[in-house]
This record gives sequence, C-alpha cells and structure tokens, in this order.
Amino acid sequence: MQKWEYLLAEASPYPFGDKLITIYINGKEWREWKDRTLYQLVNYLGNEGWELVTFSHNSKSDNNYLIFKRPKITI
Repeated sequence: MQKWEYLLAEASPYPFGDKLITIYINGKEWREWKDRTLYQLVNYLGNEGWELVTFSHNSKSDNNYLIFKRPKITI
C-alpha cells in the first residue's frame, strides 16, 4: 500500500505585489525564501517531488495555504 508524507506551507505576500513577506513550511519559517514569489516556491517544491494537493487563500489576512504530498519512501 502506498504511503504519503505531507508538507504544509503558509505564504504571505507583500500587499500589492507577488513577492513573499514570510513563508512557513510545517510551522518553521523559511527566511531564505523571503522576497521570492509563490510561483518560485511551488516550482521548487515540485522539483523536490512534492505535488500540490490543495490551495486556499484567506482574503482577510491575505495568507495562502498550500498542502503538498509525495510518496513516502520506506526501507
């Protein structure tokens, strides 16, 4: 049976722009991703084997929530 691992991302863009102010992956801040775009983040994770499962945008806080999954490697 296939098992999965999941990645939870919360990304906050600058107002009136596409660059990110903050990005949290599984609750930990990725400071090196500040000032990059959501597009760059999604493509980076895709190249790492992560598939975007769902995306949600909170217009009140302007936060983006993304859930990714990839096959779990079992030895």
